[in-house]
Amino acid sequence: MTEKLIQKFLDSYDSGIVEIKLRDLLHLKEKVSTDPHIQTLFPPTEIGSITLVDQIVILCLLKILKPSVILEIGTYLGYTTSLLAINTSAAKILSIDLPNDHNSRTLNIDETQILVDPEVNDNFLRHKQANEGEKYLEYLGDSDKAKIKLIKNDSTELDFPTEIGTIDFAFIDGGHTEEIVASDTKGVFSCMKKGVIVWHDYKSGIHSGVTKYLQKQSSLKIFHVKNSLCAFSIIGF
Repeated sequence: MTEKLIQKFLDSYDSGIVEIKLRDLLHLKEKVSTDPHIQTLFPPTEIGSITLVDQIVILCLLKILKPSVILEIGTYLGYTTSLLAINTSAAKILSIDLPNDHNSRTLNIDETQILVDPEVNDNFLRHKQANEGEKYLEYLGDSDKAKIKLIKNDSTELDFPTEIGTIDFAFIDGGHTEEIVASDTKGVFSCMKKGVIVWHDYKSGIHSGVTKYLQKQSSLKIFHVKNSLCAFSIIGF
């Protein structure tokens, strides 16, 4: 029944990038899952984290797809990782981020350019992650922490099928250049036959790489939820 509802939703849209309202995704969630409960944390104030609307998009997709293995590219401070952990009962969560880099701790950041210059923004995010680590994971209970495996590696250098294995949910929020987004997406596709891919920073005011990459994927059916930075594609249905 769930697969038929998802397929019906997908069949009602053409390929390419489709703009939908959050309500459209909530309606699909209600048809697939009547469970009204979610768990969340107060929205983070840090630059680089997800908004409340982004959270609801991700949580809707978790309820709809009920994944067993989740891959996150871009752990950052661990907020989204925590969100994934507390809203899944038995899923395994793999989260990739760059290895700890002492040089990132001492970067000189021009704070006036953080929300303007994409390179300065990326340096700021690396600097903050290097100094604060995955701080949101500290709030998790032992059972939720046990679901998570942190992988400290450059995602563009990973052999995804060998080192990641089979996945059915992916959240791509790592490097922001078009080349890195393309590499990360290729890696995800090599591990996923059926599931959902969520890209963050679509239509970002700072980073254009995700938008440029997705706008070239004419063979995919991609949904952008208005007023969010999330675009997603459900594959294998």
